[in-house]
Amino acid sequence: MKRLRNNRGGAIAFGAVLALVLVVLGAGFVLISLYMGGQTETKNASDAGALNLGKQSLDNISVTLSGDPSQQFFSDVTNDATDNSQSNDNKINLRRVNRMWGKAILVAINADAANSDGNVGTGSDNAQSACQGAQSLSDSLATKLTTPSNLFSFFTDFAQRNSVRMLGNKAVVQVANGSKWQTSLMDRGDESNIVIPGSPPNFELPPNYSLDSSVITQCTRKQVPSGAANLWFFKGYTPITIGSQTFWQVPYQYDEKPYLVSQSMFDAATAAAQSLSWSNAVPNAFSVECSAKDKGPGETAMSWVLTNPRQPFQMSMPHSFLHIHLDDMKAKPYFFPTGYPPIEFGPEGSYGYTTDEFTGAPMPAGGILCTTVTPDEVTVGLDVVGRPLDQIIFGIPEGDTSKLEAYMVNRINEMIGNVGTTKSASDLHSLLNDPATIGYMVAGMQDFYIFSPDGTNLSCLPEALAIAKAPWLAPMIDNTPDGTETKLIDDANTPAPIFFDPIVTPDPFCSPFLELGFGTWDKDVNWTPGTGYNGCLGQVRVTRWTDVYSLGACNPF
Repeated sequence: MKRLRNNRGGAIAFGAVLALVLVVLGAGFVLISLYMGGQTETKNASDAGALNLGKQSLDNISVTLSGDPSQQFFSDVTNDATDNSQSNDNKINLRRVNRMWGKAILVAINADAANSDGNVGTGSDNAQSACQGAQSLSDSLATKLTTPSNLFSFFTDFAQRNSVRMLGNKAVVQVANGSKWQTSLMDRGDESNIVIPGSPPNFELPPNYSLDSSVITQCTRKQVPSGAANLWFFKGYTPITIGSQTFWQVPYQYDEKPYLVSQSMFDAATAAAQSLSWSNAVPNAFSVECSAKDKGPGETAMSWVLTNPRQPFQMSMPHSFLHIHLDDMKAKPYFFPTGYPPIEFGPEGSYGYTTDEFTGAPMPAGGILCTTVTPDEVTVGLDVVGRPLDQIIFGIPEGDTSKLEAYMVNRINEMIGNVGTTKSASDLHSLLNDPATIGYMVAGMQDFYIFSPDGTNLSCLPEALAIAKAPWLAPMIDNTPDGTETKLIDDANTPAPIFFDPIVTPDPFCSPFLELGFGTWDKDVNWTPGTGYNGCLGQVRVTRWTDVYSLGACNPF
């Protein structure tokens, strides 16, 4: 009986010890589970906060344009629309920074092309100013984005919505304000969100101008979205040198969502790990660190996010225009006092866009053995009457209009912001062939402005109507191009259906035997390039006139 009691007592003691061990193990298992669960919760909160930071940093960290002209120049790209439907807020952020740089690039391209043509004027200085303005804004934005305290609220807004109760009922995620909040420059050489209109090699750039192929790329995603199949972009984090200026872009793979990346990928692309000649580069990736605890041991977690606005913009100057000016048309009287060549004499006559009669002053000795020769009731204006603006510029007498056409097609494409939209020569001629231009010219209007009211379509209107349709034109419409004028068509001429009988007064003892009047239509077309820095992309100036020839000769009795 004593042995039985001893055995029974030992079993009870063993059971008690075993129970205690199991309780301890259970408690430990619970603690480990809580610890591991808390670790997972903290990591989930960190990931959520990082993703929100990646999204919010695109729009909610910005720099405001100063009043300096080199920064105010970018006012028309301080919105997120390409159709001029949104007002500008004068702020540059991660979404818009490439759009800003793209506009500065266009100014530099226009200046560089004009410099090659020898008519750059002050365009190079303005290209430098645009680059400096973009660089200053870019530097300010980079400074804000690389200051961790500017990012904290975007992180905690979402991170703190995630439960970390396994660390305690009062546990909450907090920013770990340390050195691990870093930025990185990822996807180097991939596409930015700036689309270059057209296709290589010339795209829709000035005539005979091409971009260095090392700064352009198509979509780099493994599976190219259908919308990007035919688009070309600038490369991100790749220096774009035009003239003497260097420009930059931030890479954003086409239509890619902001997503979490590994630490190794992030660290390998930091400026410290891989230097970049862009000394104050705008980052596109961020690392975060957070902690969470209640009263007991806490947890820390890190996440790394690559951001992307998922919004492409076409390289353009939304608020810009091309000016067309029509000089007064003249009738110029010529005579043959001694035979060929003819001599211009007397006051010129003016005519408009309806037919008119011109009678010139008599020229003394204006013909062989003539006392005077007078052009009388010459019909002028047949070269322009009933013709739209396109024929005034490109119509008879034509001359070589190919280069003028190329300049104008380039400039109208620089106005277009709708991605994938380009304008051709036929679009230009269709615009200028608007029958309404006939009425405008008959009414005496000599200045026309081509602009895009919506980033897709084009308008060509006189000043008052242009401003009514696009009020943003009002403060800039009187600006002149910053280049110098070049004559592209020099005295193109063609015989005109003008025949008349000049009044011939013979010398004494002479009688007229030749009274012949005829004419030619003549045209000059001048081009002045504009970089667009002041809104004006250039001016086409058309000078048309009619040469009126009065041939008189007499015989002696």
